Amino acid sequence: MKRYSAVILFLLISVCGDFVHSQSETSGGSAYSVFGIGDLSYYSSTRTYSMGILGTSLTGNYINSFNPASVSRLRSTMISTNFNYGFLKSANEVSENKVSNGNVLGVNIGIPIDQDKGWVLALGFNPASLVNYKIRIQNSIGGANYNQTYSGSGGLSRINLGMSYRLLKSVNIGLEYNYSFGEIKNLNFIDFGNSAYTNSLIKKETDFQKSYIKTGIILEAGKLFKSSSLRNLSLGFAYQSGFNLNSTLDGIYISSTSVDTVRLNEGEIVIPEAYSFGITNNFGGKYILSADIVVQDWNKFREFGKKRDNFGSSYRAGLGIEILPSKTNNSFWGRNTYRIGGFYDKAYYTVSGQDILTYGIRAGLNIPISKFNSIDFGVNYSVKGKKGEGLIKDEFLNLTAGINFGELWFLRPKDEDK
Repeated sequence: MKRYSAVILFLLISVCGDFVHSQSETSGGSAYSVFGIGDLSYYSSTRTYSMGILGTSLTGNYINSFNPASVSRLRSTMISTNFNYGFLKSANEVSENKVSNGNVLGVNIGIPIDQDKGWVLALGFNPASLVNYKIRIQNSIGGANYNQTYSGSGGLSRINLGMSYRLLKSVNIGLEYNYSFGEIKNLNFIDFGNSAYTNSLIKKETDFQKSYIKTGIILEAGKLFKSSSLRNLSLGFAYQSGFNLNSTLDGIYISSTSVDTVRLNEGEIVIPEAYSFGITNNFGGKYILSADIVVQDWNKFREFGKKRDNFGSSYRAGLGIEILPSKTNNSFWGRNTYRIGGFYDKAYYTVSGQDILTYGIRAGLNIPISKFNSIDFGVNYSVKGKKGEGLIKDEFLNLTAGINFGELWFLRPKDEDK
């Protein structure tokens, strides 16, 4: 029964995630998500999110959806669900726009098969990229004024199944299979606001799907040193294979008198491989300091065989600290874990020949509810782009929450409760 309950909960929350995402289709978001497959998701857990990192070298009793080797220290069966609500202010030199929306950041399950050997099975449903923009312009043709709206929604999601294992008590390895799928919808709506002219709607839908792998390793290098301050040092590496998305592009042309659907293109969208490196150290069981970087060469990106001239290398670097619960203070505040960190990101595209940079600061805490259950909270403030020179400045304020259901949730009911 407990196995069926886990599967049912997983499916329900996955459907909920799709529903929440669909509600934001016309709300508008960052105009920068118009490029490629949209804004990449660098979310791996609320713990790492609050530290500004991905967790490439960070192990522990949590589920990380980025490096499959990081779950090797999971102590009990765990389900983790994560939610986000964000506020965005976009501004250029002449206008400003504010929007807000929420979504499910991911649902993940970790099941330790052999704790001593770090043998853990991980299953998840997570976003990979997001397209969500709306741009309005005013123009005229033949003396007639009209409003033109460009908008887009959708992105990539992935279902992942992975396994971790520990070799020689200090080498944690992981391998993960990912099935990626999604749809991007682009709309071009021309509204004359005058019955003497015919409005038009051009809708382009791109569907894609493909499998790829992730692999990772975390070396507990501190065991090689005699220094007490470095005995908990870990080094991490993660690799995501490149993959070719099988894709179709359809154009739907809608006017007041007709609807025509045309297959515009069919082929592959090439996504390049990604590499990540990280370092973590636990100082005396009081503080954890962790940093990592991920790089990806988008010069290799191809869309139906065509290269994007404004695509290049991207990277994201983060540094964070975690303050562990006090061993002497048993109060509410003493039992919590506190986190703070920051990150710096260079996007995989340029606009008007300029790099698009993002930087931000984050903080959060973990509140234990019982031995196996806890709640994570996080907050993010970040800035993307800038005003002037044809660019847009985006300011983000995000509130996140993660609920971690531990082993007690799976206890078999008593006979009289069956």
